[in-house]
Amino acid sequence: MVVAQSPPPPTTTVRTTYREPTPPARPDDQVPVWAFVWTLFGFKMAVVAVILYQHPGHATNLLVLVTTWFWVIIPMIALTGPVLFRWRLMKLRKRRAALRRSEWLLDADRIGPGSD
Repeated sequence: MVVAQSPPPPTTTVRTTYREPTPPARPDDQVPVWAFVWTLFGFKMAVVAVILYQHPGHATNLLVLVTTWFWVIIPMIALTGPVLFRWRLMKLRKRRAALRRSEWLLDADRIGPGSD
């Protein structure tokens, strides 16, 4: 006697690929990049200065302005935030120093005998 068997249940397998976790970026990894960017910026500005020195004139100024405006505007925008932060920090430190000074300095006319 032959007994009919049901087929085995289908197995579901999910293929996953293992990826190595990327280590977090360290601050010293960005140093070569910024050194390259600032070197490129300095070289570009030196070339612009040489062009303006060698070929003075309205057409040259206009051409240099049209082709290099973003080399000046974008760094100015990027540096505005840190400069404003430092300016505000100095202003607040100056105000805090004045408050500390005013807290401990007393007027001479208020100091008298028995004013303890």
